[in-house]
Amino acid sequence: MKLPRRSPDAAALWLSVLLAVGLVAGVCGCRRAGTAGESSPAGASVAAQEETARLLSELTQQVRKYSVEQRQPPASLDDLVARGYLKELPAAPAGKRFVITRNLQVELANR
Repeated sequence: MKLPRRSPDAAALWLSVLLAVGLVAGVCGCRRAGTAGESSPAGASVAAQEETARLLSELTQQVRKYSVEQRQPPASLDDLVARGYLKELPAAPAGKRFVITRNLQVELANR
């Protein structure tokens, strides 16, 4: 039985498909079975970044709520604690501090 010959274009197409699948797998973070993403340093870094983003979002919401209810923006996050919007001031990551921007968003800045 004679197999049909593939044209060079078909071979190039298959090579392109395999390359695309490999790139997508790499971008999606696919890894070998049995590896724990959270136990690796990179996984821990991603988790810390997600936690920081969540905290910044929560602080921003409280700053905006304070601003609406008090009819003025807080001078600092200490005002939120003093008025009961926060139970306590959260610790910023090492070497950083929380700042309130003009658009009432909480961001991290270098100390």
